Amino acid sequence: MEAKHTLDRRSFLGIAAASALAATSVGLSGCTGLSAGDQTQPAGSEPSKRSWEQTPDPIPSDQIKETLDCDVVVIGAGIAGLVCAHSAAMNGAETVLIEKMDTFSARGHDNGAVGCAHQKDLGLSFDTARMQRDWLQLTGCRTNVSLLNTWLNHSAEPMDYYIERMAAEGVTDIATNKGSNMDSDNVCIREYPVSIDFGATQVTEDGEGIQHRLLRFIETWAKDEGADIRYSTKAEQLIRNEEGPVTGVVASTADGYIQINAAKGVVLATGDISGNDEMMQEFAPLVASCENRLYTPFGGNTGDGINMACWVGGALQKTTAAAMALPSTKASGGPLASDGVLGWLAVNKHGERYFAENSGGPSICFSTMQQPESAGYSIFDNDYATKLLSHAPDGANRNGIEYLGDLYGVNEGYEGLEDWMTKGIEEKVFFKADTLEDLARQIEADGDAFLKTVDEYNGLCESGTDTQFGKPSNYLTTVETPPFYASKIKVAVLVVPFGVNVDSHSRVCDGDDKPIEGLYAIGNVQGNFFTDSYPMIFSGISHGRGMTFGWLVGKALASDTLV
Repeated sequence: MEAKHTLDRRSFLGIAAASALAATSVGLSGCTGLSAGDQTQPAGSEPSKRSWEQTPDPIPSDQIKETLDCDVVVIGAGIAGLVCAHSAAMNGAETVLIEKMDTFSARGHDNGAVGCAHQKDLGLSFDTARMQRDWLQLTGCRTNVSLLNTWLNHSAEPMDYYIERMAAEGVTDIATNKGSNMDSDNVCIREYPVSIDFGATQVTEDGEGIQHRLLRFIETWAKDEGADIRYSTKAEQLIRNEEGPVTGVVASTADGYIQINAAKGVVLATGDISGNDEMMQEFAPLVASCENRLYTPFGGNTGDGINMACWVGGALQKTTAAAMALPSTKASGGPLASDGVLGWLAVNKHGERYFAENSGGPSICFSTMQQPESAGYSIFDNDYATKLLSHAPDGANRNGIEYLGDLYGVNEGYEGLEDWMTKGIEEKVFFKADTLEDLARQIEADGDAFLKTVDEYNGLCESGTDTQFGKPSNYLTTVETPPFYASKIKVAVLVVPFGVNVDSHSRVCDGDDKPIEGLYAIGNVQGNFFTDSYPMIFSGISHGRGMTFGWLVGKALASDTLV
């Protein structure tokens, strides 16, 4: 990669008028895919345009302080981008990765894969046809199933590779989930054992997140293969001449603009939209009102890839945004990262029951977001330990207890719950009262309605049949033995996958599904994979598809093939 111009120390100017780059930077106005809200305007007024609809003037050539030539440019340094850069470089492509933040982005802990060697060693097997059917049912057949199939059929390859590489670095404590309720007849709470954690706990003894450690190693390996990784370098505009291929990107640094020409392709790996209020209001209005957005890094995930793709003729994804949101007492101001629901009776501020409480995380979230103050309360009594065992006698699907074990030592028999409860009360995320009337007062619920709800619910428990929401009978446990407890249910938004229209090869397409040569999208900016909500049936699938498509797209670009 030859540097053709030397950077000077001048502060770069803002985007100016069109010049010599007018024919090459930012070719076509696009995003003709998903409808973006009501466009009705007062008579005689011009329709307002959103950022993805406002193609900026090209950056003048005389402001370009450095030009690089390479094979592959990757924009964004999350798991998808880093794996793509590593894969492209290790397969012989001259690779540049740019990231606007000052380091890579690592979040969460689990990475979904199907059929890797570690899972086989544990005796795990997968019915991928059934998994596919479950996905189609959950998404209403509104996603591009070929993208799911790529993950189902090819995720083992990069996972096996990285498990072996991490083992060589001394990281051998690989963990996987157990697959809670995998055989449940309710697809909404079914979970397959696909997640892989590169560590037995979420944080190492040195205090580093295990996902951060994984990406730190991948970053090192990518550099060892020759990848040029540049942080604090923000992609501004893609380069496309008329309807030709995308041939590069113009990026800004503290020292000025640089142009990176890519002979084989540009890969968008710019993350989700949870840091962009305009896009959240437009594409995810329900969760846009949630005050608890836990995405990281703050300022990083602002829909940059969507804008740049649209400015050169790309279209928005055909499906709606899918929020990954968790019911969380942490969102209520407390330290606990569990959901605080655990299958108990749940009521809103009106004192009314509002959903089947054994539902999966997305269902809990979207039900709760529609309640007054976007909050609910989980109600239970002093026999909680015994009744929890009734909910899950085999120890499975404990809806948060496993994670509580990491925090407070709650074991398989739920010993330690009392200490957890005491801490929750001290932190004011749990409430305790000797009477139901006092509990209603503490949670500021309508007292009469609350008492009526509890009485009706106890009747359902005695009958063994939930005629209101169809909750399974083992979750129908009464609220009758004082003292009584409540835990506040609030929602925290982690990530909102929404991206650009792509085909089965992960090529960015226009509104007519015509691929834009030289432009790819992976990770959470890759559209058409999720819709409406983020199903928990395949835990770790967001990281897993980022790893899988990063691996496959990087290798394909290096070898001039398609995924």
